Amino acid sequence: MELAIRTGSAADIDDVVRIFRECWQQAYVGVLSKEVRSAMTVEKAYELWRPSFSSHLDRETLVALIDDKAVGMARIGSDPDLPLRGHLFSLYIEPGSASKGFGRALLKAALAKLSERNFKEISLWVFKANPGAMELYRKMGFTPTGRERTDPRWRSVEVEMLHQLTTSQI
Repeated sequence: MELAIRTGSAADIDDVVRIFRECWQQAYVGVLSKEVRSAMTVEKAYELWRPSFSSHLDRETLVALIDDKAVGMARIGSDPDLPLRGHLFSLYIEPGSASKGFGRALLKAALAKLSERNFKEISLWVFKANPGAMELYRKMGFTPTGRERTDPRWRSVEVEMLHQLTTSQI
């Protein structure tokens, strides 16, 4: 059972939507309200993720696989606020595969990809009510910046975290 990580393509959209929705429906209980989680229909999830595979964006979706089955994904690119900084838009591991080191491995791969693109600083936003994710990011060198936001779509406070990337950390 070895984890493989590759760049995703439009052919991965069904797996990406499946993993995303499983996380929202199971892992995000207590993080997002039932109303917000229920509003993320299959159709809305496809709408949200389809642009991730568009070639006109500077974003890349990584897919993590075990025995050719997708178990996670991460989306990376330039920070929308500061384009000279890299950004982790999302990282999801299907709930049945959580706590096995796959999230750490996927995050490491995402940081390596961003390093290849010569980013020295990486930002992300994480839900404040998701201490497991915050702890993973802390262990991987991210620190809170003090900035918080609440996206009206998700209605849950997010915390910005920042990582100073060095090749020795990858």
